[in-house]
Amino acid sequence: MNRSTSFALLSILASVGLASAQSHATGHATAPTAQAAKGMTMTGSSCTRVLKAKVNLNRASQADLQCLKGVSATTARDIIANRPFKDGNDFSRKIEVIGRRLWNDNRTNLAF
Repeated sequence: MNRSTSFALLSILASVGLASAQSHATGHATAPTAQAAKGMTMTGSSCTRVLKAKVNLNRASQADLQCLKGVSATTARDIIANRPFKDGNDFSRKIEVIGRRLWNDNRTNLAF
């Protein structure tokens, strides 16, 4: 790897780290969309629209699931892998470690 490539890679990593730190500090999390591979993220207003329409746990995309409080990319993938869910109890049982807390924190924004 040449020096300019190393610098470019370092710059990208630094900007991603700063964006993450800024969103953590301001409390405004961003969730990846289908265009995450292109470096784009879902905006807060996009998440607001998703949550207003309710998130169907059996059909939502990973990006939509990440709009929910406490749902990381890993948790969203876990939710998708354990579908279908019949109800909140089934969800809590299948997503053992944090399912009950996620259900309680997001109940008003969820559908099946």
